[in-house]
Amino acid sequence: MNSLLSKFFLVFTFFSFNPLFSLASKSSYKEYCASIIPETTPTTKKFNSFPLSDHNTGYYIGGDSIINIDASWNRFSLYFPPRNTYATSHPHLFKIEGTISFTTNNDASYYNHHHHMGYLTFKLDGFWSQSSGNVCMVGKSKGVSKKGDSLNLDVVFKLNNVFNSINITSLVSGSLESLSSEKDDDDHYFEPISLMMFPKANYSYSLDSKEVENEFSFGSDDDEEGLSLNFDSFSFCKYPLSSAIRRLQLEYTHECNSTKNCTPIISGSSNQLPSHMSLKGIECSSKKKDRIRVLGEFSNSFVYYWNRNNSQSFNAKTMLIGEGWWDEKKNMLCVVLCHFNGSKSTSLDGTHVGDCSLRLRLRFPSIWSIKNSSSIVGQIWSNKSANDQNYFKTITVRKDDANYGVGGKDLRYEYSQLDRVNQSCPPHKVIENQGKRYPDAYSYDMKFDMSIRESKKKVAWGSSSPLFVDDEYVSTSSVSISRSEFDAGILNNDSLFNISYKISLSAMSSSPSDKNSLFNMSYYSVKISAEGIYDARYGTLCMIGCRDLVSNNGTPTANSLDCEILMKFQFPSLDTKDRSYIKGSIESTRPKSDPLYFNSLEVSAVAYYIQEVRRNVWRTDMEVIMALISTTLACVFVGLQLNHVKRNPNVLPFISIFMMSILTFGHMIPLVLNFEALLAKNPNNTTYVLGNVEKWLEVNEISVRLITMVAFLLQFRLLHLTWSSRKTDESKNNHWIAERKASYVTFPLYAVGLLIALLLKLKKDRDSVTSMYQVYRQHDPSWESIKSYGGLVLDCFLVPQVILNLFSNMNENVLSCSFYFGTTFVRLLPHAYDLYRAHNYADQDSDLYFYADPSQDFYSTSWDIFIPLVGIVFAIIIYLQQRFGAQCVLPHRFKGSKGYAKVPDSEGEVETTNM
Repeated sequence: MNSLLSKFFLVFTFFSFNPLFSLASKSSYKEYCASIIPETTPTTKKFNSFPLSDHNTGYYIGGDSIINIDASWNRFSLYFPPRNTYATSHPHLFKIEGTISFTTNNDASYYNHHHHMGYLTFKLDGFWSQSSGNVCMVGKSKGVSKKGDSLNLDVVFKLNNVFNSINITSLVSGSLESLSSEKDDDDHYFEPISLMMFPKANYSYSLDSKEVENEFSFGSDDDEEGLSLNFDSFSFCKYPLSSAIRRLQLEYTHECNSTKNCTPIISGSSNQLPSHMSLKGIECSSKKKDRIRVLGEFSNSFVYYWNRNNSQSFNAKTMLIGEGWWDEKKNMLCVVLCHFNGSKSTSLDGTHVGDCSLRLRLRFPSIWSIKNSSSIVGQIWSNKSANDQNYFKTITVRKDDANYGVGGKDLRYEYSQLDRVNQSCPPHKVIENQGKRYPDAYSYDMKFDMSIRESKKKVAWGSSSPLFVDDEYVSTSSVSISRSEFDAGILNNDSLFNISYKISLSAMSSSPSDKNSLFNMSYYSVKISAEGIYDARYGTLCMIGCRDLVSNNGTPTANSLDCEILMKFQFPSLDTKDRSYIKGSIESTRPKSDPLYFNSLEVSAVAYYIQEVRRNVWRTDMEVIMALISTTLACVFVGLQLNHVKRNPNVLPFISIFMMSILTFGHMIPLVLNFEALLAKNPNNTTYVLGNVEKWLEVNEISVRLITMVAFLLQFRLLHLTWSSRKTDESKNNHWIAERKASYVTFPLYAVGLLIALLLKLKKDRDSVTSMYQVYRQHDPSWESIKSYGGLVLDCFLVPQVILNLFSNMNENVLSCSFYFGTTFVRLLPHAYDLYRAHNYADQDSDLYFYADPSQDFYSTSWDIFIPLVGIVFAIIIYLQQRFGAQCVLPHRFKGSKGYAKVPDSEGEVETTNM
């Protein structure tokens, strides 16, 4: 999708420039390009054989003063529309027009949000020499700098080695230079930008000779069975193969502790061996033979290749280029890799393809086991002799991620540790009619994230995913659940299942203090392959695990495992309604004197069962309906009050402006917050979506917002009428005095209540145990307390009116009975629902609440009882005040203050004193 948008952007910018550009650039071309390619008169004949494709991408160095390097990955796009390429009067010269664009990548901008998301595009016009391979063009810019300023730059663009026929050694290099002078201290000057591209048109594959193919026949794994990929079902050049080879883990021999004779690349002064290699396809062909051109990059980063926003430039010293092909007889991908030579840190000019002595082969194993559960295995080696300076020891290549659908149905797993599992965890004796149900082995419930504790201290996070259940491969690459899956029942709940897992653990601290901790400096990230038995009758999972070992400097070591690990897990029952947890342990079976021994670990994980998800989908449906009903009722009750004041306009001055303001802001704030959330919504931030439920929720959420807008407008109208009545009433000063006296009581009352709420919230935060999934969330206790207290103020919205009635001593029906009892009912309904929800549903993340959100009011069993009682009491007080007088609720000794009441209009408005 991003590539389509970038192409559209380039096409748009190409035609958005001034059409008089070519006339203005003639003088510039003669001055800067005529010595390279003489200007020639173009003909009307179109020329469609320009060797560069319509849309090209490449790498660059430089341009720091005008390009936002931190968010661009040092990539540029070059666009040559075929309709803008013309033949000329010279047979080997051709006129071309194009666009070069440096755009900020969307994903990088997300991680570098403090930078401007800008663009910089140059419209270019010039000539290409077919015989020399040179391109020279001049152009002008259109765009925004990294500082956010508008740019207007004049440039000359040069390329060389642009030929019709290309091979592995063909690299297109060039530059983009400013026409302004640095000496003149011109603001339009920028340092030259060095460019490099990999041409694609008319590529000739030449490295897969018979001699080279014979080099891929060595090794001990030739007899191992690899998956025979069926290219009838998917293209060799497309997903999933192209995604499967993106990120490969490197493992070295035991004697490799430094880069000497151990790696094909040297990354700066660091003596650390690269941990990963990523392969990216440049071009692919399936015409006569399945072939692919690849660009390989070595790195020590643990950031995924497609999110590597901290990789700031093209580093030829850590990158390789090569050709690959699929060997159908041996079921493996063979790749010949070549070094880049002649590169400099400040320029890509002179970079060329040199030594091609590297070999890479990759297989997709069809048989997995606890000691080999990688979706891809292979080797990288050199065909040089051991005394050659470019020689290095063979590197093992693995990929432990999901299989991306490559041959998933043809995979098999060989269990080898089941006897040890039975000895460590003897089978349970069958107990009839125990009445509990546990997750099915084939269900999504078997996948869980976990919190790791050591000596009661939280030390790490982990994730676990099943690979095989019995002989069936379980795909774990997708986390979305369709609505139809919620109704899937338990397939087999009275059996024992052989099961295998992939478990990944990551330490919260990079330097654990205990030397016997699993997470010391060498084991910051731990990967464990495990297999065992799951008893679906009791929800018990017992497994033997093998962890990958690394060298002292943290480098993964090939074929080095510790398989003396015992893992036990207990799943909670499916029938539990409260939040349920998976409990377990990870312990070493080695003696404490063994160097590989580690302290026992306690495991805790929140169990998100499909049945629980199903219940919560219905909960979400119910909450949306409740929100629609409550908001609609609020509109109705405000409308009834507007009708009441229309029939009795004399009561308007006696309505509390403070109360009307509270209710108006209560409808306005959700609208503002929802609008800000809509603007700030990040399309790349995918939340846990329950199939097609998301669309249904969005439609109903819009409906709730529209009804809330209506309620706000009605409430604002009532506030406006109340305010206006104070200006026209003859006793307006007396009413304002009463309002002011009521405020003197109300404001301190609310301030004290807010202080108490903050103190209660702080105490609750200290006493509560934060669950695993809440640790990474940024919470502000003070802000949450203010929001919750705001909900409490709305629940007790009648307080200002009760106090105002006491000061004004009003005894008429200022508020309609339907308004104050109805609005009280609307405000107290969420608390009644919260009691029902707490009894029938497990606790949920507050982001999933659509009604009675705990972060927006005080919700608990005690609050859900206390707040409705208080709300009803205030509604009864209003009823008694309007029927028997405002001071009827006061003790007799406090009565007798001066108040104001209305007499019939025929007698005029007079001041009365109630003693």
